[in-house]
Amino acid sequence: MRPDALLAPGPDGAPGLLRLVIDNRFGHREHELGFFLEHFVRPPLRAFRHALEHRRTALFAADGADSAPLAFELSTELEATGRVVTSAAVAEPDEQAVRSAARALLAVLAELADGFRRIGYPLPRGESVRAGIDRVLDQELRHLDRRTARLLARTDLRAHAHSVDPDQHEVLRQVLDTVQDRTRRRRWEPERPRPTVVIDLDLCGIVPLRRTVEATRAVSGPRPGAPHGIPELADPDALPVLPTYVESTWPTFLDRTGLAEKYPAVDWRAVHAEFFRAFARPWQRLRTDEVNAGLARFTWDVRDAGGQVVFCTGRRERVREHTAAVLRDAGVPDAPLLCMPDERTRPIPELKVARLRGLGELDVVAVFDDLRDNRTALVAEFPGALAVAVEVPGLVHERVPGRPLPDGAPAIATFEVEPRPRAGGSGPGLLSHTHSLEELQIGALRSNRSAQRWAVHLGRDAALELAGHVLADADRAADRVARAARDRFRLDEPAPEPEHRERVVHALHHVLGRKQFLKGARSNYQVEHLRRDVEPFLRAGEPIDVVLLGFPIKQCLNGLKASGPLPDLAEFGGLARLREMQRAASAVHPPGLRFRILTDGRHFRPRPLSITGTYSAILREYADLAGLGEAATIEEVDAVAARRLDVDLPAERAERTARHRRLLADALRGLDISEDPLRTLDQVDRRADGVPEEVAASVLMFREMLMSVVFSVPLSVPEGVDRANWARAVYANVYDLDGGAVPPLLRQSRVEVLRRAWHTVVRYLATMRVDEELGYEELLFPNRVRLTVSAARPGRCGFTYLGGSGLLPWQGTGALDRRGRIGADFAVSLQDRGFVPVYTPLLGPRQPWFAVPAEHTRLGAGGGMRLDPEFAATARLRRK
Repeated sequence: MRPDALLAPGPDGAPGLLRLVIDNRFGHREHELGFFLEHFVRPPLRAFRHALEHRRTALFAADGADSAPLAFELSTELEATGRVVTSAAVAEPDEQAVRSAARALLAVLAELADGFRRIGYPLPRGESVRAGIDRVLDQELRHLDRRTARLLARTDLRAHAHSVDPDQHEVLRQVLDTVQDRTRRRRWEPERPRPTVVIDLDLCGIVPLRRTVEATRAVSGPRPGAPHGIPELADPDALPVLPTYVESTWPTFLDRTGLAEKYPAVDWRAVHAEFFRAFARPWQRLRTDEVNAGLARFTWDVRDAGGQVVFCTGRRERVREHTAAVLRDAGVPDAPLLCMPDERTRPIPELKVARLRGLGELDVVAVFDDLRDNRTALVAEFPGALAVAVEVPGLVHERVPGRPLPDGAPAIATFEVEPRPRAGGSGPGLLSHTHSLEELQIGALRSNRSAQRWAVHLGRDAALELAGHVLADADRAADRVARAARDRFRLDEPAPEPEHRERVVHALHHVLGRKQFLKGARSNYQVEHLRRDVEPFLRAGEPIDVVLLGFPIKQCLNGLKASGPLPDLAEFGGLARLREMQRAASAVHPPGLRFRILTDGRHFRPRPLSITGTYSAILREYADLAGLGEAATIEEVDAVAARRLDVDLPAERAERTARHRRLLADALRGLDISEDPLRTLDQVDRRADGVPEEVAASVLMFREMLMSVVFSVPLSVPEGVDRANWARAVYANVYDLDGGAVPPLLRQSRVEVLRRAWHTVVRYLATMRVDEELGYEELLFPNRVRLTVSAARPGRCGFTYLGGSGLLPWQGTGALDRRGRIGADFAVSLQDRGFVPVYTPLLGPRQPWFAVPAEHTRLGAGGGMRLDPEFAATARLRRK
């Protein structure tokens, strides 16, 4: 439906189509403005960006003044579908085509906004249609790739276009990764100092834009050499670059603006002195400064990684409170603020070094500063620190444009990073390959509300056919591995029994070490380890016992990780991988393998039997579908332990677990996670030295485990609030409880999550300790191959269910990437990347079986979406 038809009044004064569609919305609790923004503003914006960024096509490029380049799809029941239609598109567009497309898009949005206003819906307090549209524009045009941002910078969308330079992302990620790595080492070597990141403020962490503009105007008046004033300075917005208070940048400013050449008689040194006075006084005006983009989040990320940020500024002590107020109001977490003496006489670089040394021993990971002398002095004092130059866009820099920095430091403009990992790629249909929600900026990821409406419903036969493709591909891969093993170790050549058995051991080791199976280094599980584990089975000619622990339930309690509690295509893919291993191993040891899958759905956390039982029952159905049959048993780990251990297991476990929980609670007594969470976790690390030896290891593991568990605990949602949006808000920065922008209800929810995570970790660590005491690892299966999916260590065989997928099957939602490979990814990331859910009778209507890129779905002849059959035929496991 074209915009003019949507907005035209109905016959005889009846409401127009736009009002009918909005009044006909399914969720009447949703405000009319919110519905309008989601169904008539966001879809064309998202389509415009997707086409330009990933298809190199400019949609909506108008070909005439009267053309309507955009239409909205409505169902026969007059419901907005969230889909847009256009006949105007230019492939490989030039700048003119992109400008035309942007103008046409904004014209349609303005036309729709006027029509929405005329309907007269009451707006939420403090809200306006224009502000709502601007908000959606900002959201949808953030984190563009460099090419798209450059194109949009020359259009009417330039105020909303935003991108992060890839080099800047890599520099900041390198710093964060280094902080995290040194934090891990510090937990086992407590004497190591805390990793520290030093950040300068003026023209680095803080941008004094308003003071700069006002000071520029203040020196524009008449003076010797310019009797009529300097009109260029009176209009700072027209300058190619703004000046700064730093004297060494003044010549570059004059050169880039051409002012020195145009006004040769002006005493420009005197102008700079005037500028500096106008810029610096009165001190109260420092409160108008702004923090550099991304500084608050980067500071949180450094603390999240176990380090600390120290702000080391050339500002004097007398303006400390003004400076602290700017940081505090911007939500920058509390951090040491080092200022210079009011009556300083020594050079600032020397004073910065002295101030930092006053904090004691430091492990300085990186130094961020706009001035080379400061960077040089700090790196000389803290060898090994990475020096990073900060060059704020729009302000003159110390470096002459086009030349490298004299000290070779990398340069960044802001402290922003991409909200999603670059390793997985950012295009549509790719999985993130992230290992933890910590790696994602959840609050910056895009929602995909229309995905559910365009879900695919796959019939049982079609689902079984897709599963058949996966199994057939796994069998072919297994046969290739088996042939290589038999040929390499000459299993078809006659040999005495001991020699043949030794060849089988080597062939099995070859199979288990293939890239589709192995996790971690091959050196962790060497031939002698395998020989120890399989010798009894080889001598007896029996299947080799292979033990796996896991398969609890899906981690779905807040909706960010998984879409429901039941096993989906990711779990089926994991069992298909076991089939592949079994088939390859059987070709070198005909009795094959016997998988003993020990589920732990209620072992570490209390969960209803109805949920864990249903999960295990469906898992058994998948095992049968994968053709594992008698080659795999699935049992609860505690049920197996009760048969094999000569104790009253429930009573013994309860008594021992209670004891270890008391010990851990005593070790952590007085700490409250709801009071500055990250500082509390730092204090946890320091407790390891003063506690009994039997609990010290648990204390050392506590911080890292909590920062993982916090993303999988239940989340309370206020009445009338969308669960997915609330989860995004809570986890946008779950450790931020005191920032000025944290509403009380949001703070309360974050506190609840943190406290639940705290108690969950206490229980988890106590359970692990009891497992060690009761000998679960050694006594359950004394002779077996132990496949471990956690960090592999010597003597254990590391194993990955889904090849290179970053997550275990139960940690996320099953998905097919654009190449048809099975993986698991977080539900919140799949939504951001444009995946839609696929439902099948194999799992039922309440939870999708997997997610698929929208580009591989088709509109069926009778309505509804279907999966592209050619794409479904490519479904397979990852090889690495």
